[in-house]
Amino acid sequence: MTSNTMQVSRFKARCLGLLKRVRRTGESLTITLRGKPLAQVVPAAPPPSRCSVAASLRELHRLLEHEKTDLELPPRRNRPGTRSPFPD
Repeated sequence: MTSNTMQVSRFKARCLGLLKRVRRTGESLTITLRGKPLAQVVPAAPPPSRCSVAASLRELHRLLEHEKTDLELPPRRNRPGTRSPFPD
């Protein structure tokens, strides 16, 4: 990402056009006051993609079904070295 530099007084006079240029080009803009950096204008992140709740739940279900095989443990009484809190 390239950064352009501009004096604050010049930025104030052209603010809206400069903000639109940052969005269009993706280049940041550094605002200076008496030759020292004062602020940096960077393009906004793109909005997150939107999907339906149903689609999100389907994807979550798919992921959980995939992970389910990794999470299954043998019955507690079959694991060596463990005692059941509920004797048979």
